[in-house]
Amino acid sequence: MLKNKLTSVTDQQELSQIYVANRRQRFKSEVNRMTSGAMREMLGDQPHSDDLSFLLSYLYAFFWLQHNVEPDYRSHLLSAFKNSPRAFLMGLLESSASGEEFVRGYINYWVAAPTESPVQRQQLLRLLALHHGDSEALAAEIMATWESFRLFSRTDAVAFSEIGRRERDRYGEMLSDADRKRLALVDALPDTNGKTAQFAKLGIIPAMGCPQTCRHCMFIWRPPKSQNQDPESLYQLVDAHTQSVLFTGGDLTLHMDHFYRAIRSMRHVRTFAILLNGDFASSSEETDKALRSMVKAIKERPGSWPGAHILLQISFDEFHQEVIADKHGALRERIPVEKIANIVEAAPRYKEIQLALLHKQNSLNFSMDLFHKGVFARLVRRLGERGHQLQVLSSAPSAREKSNPAIPGKRGSLIKDASFILNRHPDSPIMLTSSTIDAFGRAELLEAGESVREKEFLAEVLRRNASPGEGFDTDLMFWFNGWVTLFSAVHISLGNLYEDGAERVLSRQRKDPLSRALHNFDRSLLGYYSEIHDDLDERITMASSPHHLFHMLTESADVRLHMTRRLIEKAVA
Repeated sequence: MLKNKLTSVTDQQELSQIYVANRRQRFKSEVNRMTSGAMREMLGDQPHSDDLSFLLSYLYAFFWLQHNVEPDYRSHLLSAFKNSPRAFLMGLLESSASGEEFVRGYINYWVAAPTESPVQRQQLLRLLALHHGDSEALAAEIMATWESFRLFSRTDAVAFSEIGRRERDRYGEMLSDADRKRLALVDALPDTNGKTAQFAKLGIIPAMGCPQTCRHCMFIWRPPKSQNQDPESLYQLVDAHTQSVLFTGGDLTLHMDHFYRAIRSMRHVRTFAILLNGDFASSSEETDKALRSMVKAIKERPGSWPGAHILLQISFDEFHQEVIADKHGALRERIPVEKIANIVEAAPRYKEIQLALLHKQNSLNFSMDLFHKGVFARLVRRLGERGHQLQVLSSAPSAREKSNPAIPGKRGSLIKDASFILNRHPDSPIMLTSSTIDAFGRAELLEAGESVREKEFLAEVLRRNASPGEGFDTDLMFWFNGWVTLFSAVHISLGNLYEDGAERVLSRQRKDPLSRALHNFDRSLLGYYSEIHDDLDERITMASSPHHLFHMLTESADVRLHMTRRLIEKAVA
């Protein structure tokens, strides 16, 4: 019992270091963003904005701490900044019990400060003069300005619930009357090809769900589960049109039997990819059991069939492995790095399995710090405790420069893909591939410094007449409930496979002008959207990438119908 208690204390100490380091970096990024112009931009044309912006930036910091950091860890977080020129601000942030108390403390500090103090004193005195030296009146006006922003006015749970309701409503429009009218227009178009070519890949979604609540996840509301538990006809259809299939849908740990059955059923498919969050790897024994089941399915394929392998994709980043606090303040990893270490340690022993860690791009991707800090460093440490040495074999940059979220205005190449080995398995490289996070679902609440955004790529798309080499992924996703949707836009459906039949659905895929326009980032869609809604500029400002923008513009079934009509009219004219 004593040993377990000591282990628990040690675990909490280690987790507290990770928790504080992560929150401290987020805090620093947010303060830098606010003081570098974000708060001034929020103030807009309000009077005396230049004098207000610094104070309000740190009032933002106060409420950020209250919202994002457990009380027991705030002092430790702020301690790293207490020897800086702004040490008095750190003291106010730590000691103030309310926003009002912070503002009063700020005013009193500068009123009593020496005349040769920094510019912030002059700003404060100018504001105070506008209120004839009445500090209480000034404090009240500052708080009124702050409250007008409506920031941190909801808990994350309430905010996520509201986003979930919007997502449920969006799914509720799937194959509604407007969608059916759109598909009827597509059905009426001539099918000049008449035959569907092979797809680079196809997706299968047995169910949409995950027990985790990661802050970056685009899916919150989960559609009802399908009653169809005999997807053999779906497997045959997919098998006839691709050699690569991805099983996805959040986390499929509870649906692995469908994956195994597909491996045994789909003769022509050679790559069976599956996306999991790693939660299944609770021990080395459980991990081996799961991987052996995958290999068993591969070996049970008839010997006359083409060879096949499994691409095991495991989510691994600062969000899936985030250290969070429970309702009692105790810390835990959302999905422990220990579980990922179990998978990394075991996978190289199975030649039928290629392991790929899927990572979300952040500021660490801009240098080799990616491998020496953050979640990857935690993995290296766990593997080292087991006697493994990890060697990075290669890294490859992104196709274009991107903005570093931790350094406003700084652009550069980042590490997109890499491979590494464990020293005991030099012939079994493990892949790491990273991608950006679009501001869907919970991710719309992420802070600007937490992930890489594609604002510059969006601007490039909006400047050009044709897609600059990268477009929407319009390969098909087949859901067990019958929906057939697009890879990059699961709200756009081409019908219900069981009701409409495979030939009609595939014919729609060949003919659909909206899918084609999305694939090419066709800018005419922006004009068609504006014919119905007057908030295009707002949508462009909100968008984190061209994919996010075109996703937002097509979320309404009525808009999808209108766009399809206009694209058909344009083609006929």
